[in-house]
Amino acid sequence: MKGLLLKDFYLCCSVLYLMVPVVAILGVALSLLVSTWVLVVLSTVMFGMIAVSTINMDRVSGWQKVSAVLPLSRARVVDSKYTLYLLLSGAGFLLGLVVGGAVSGIQGAFDWATMGIYLAIGVDMALMAGSFTIPLSFLLGEEKNVLAVILAYPIAAAAFVGIVVPLGGTALACALAAAVGAVCYLLSWMLARKGLAAREVTG
Repeated sequence: MKGLLLKDFYLCCSVLYLMVPVVAILGVALSLLVSTWVLVVLSTVMFGMIAVSTINMDRVSGWQKVSAVLPLSRARVVDSKYTLYLLLSGAGFLLGLVVGGAVSGIQGAFDWATMGIYLAIGVDMALMAGSFTIPLSFLLGEEKNVLAVILAYPIAAAAFVGIVVPLGGTALACALAAAVGAVCYLLSWMLARKGLAAREVTG
């Protein structure tokens, strides 16, 4: 799987280099309008979307047809995409955390409670949305896949609100929402792995 991850990393490497200064600029701009911790959510989501885009890149470049004749199971390919999504989303999460924390510190407005809420939102939205976008990217064509990606994040946001608001918006409620996102992601991974492997066997 290491080779598959390296392949995908090289595919999105140029985009990742551009994302770092973009996130830094966004951090400064957002500090003038809203909480800088929004950056954690944005960077986590943006980096995750880059990972999902590699599935379409494989389709367009013809890699999926090439991989079909290699001694490489479809389940292993699925594993690599879910792992890549976690790695890139995690990188975006950390980048947003560092930039958001630095800007908040410079402003003298560091708020642990606000930070915790946005961290939970970032984790929940990334994992909840990823649980939909990754398997749908394998199953749908490029146009339908774009629609799925667009809809996944509002659905993830609505799920977060649906969990947190009835529970009073407490820190525990936010942590619960993040945990639900993690469970959805793991279930999606397991189901996609089995489902796509079955498609491979039945052809």
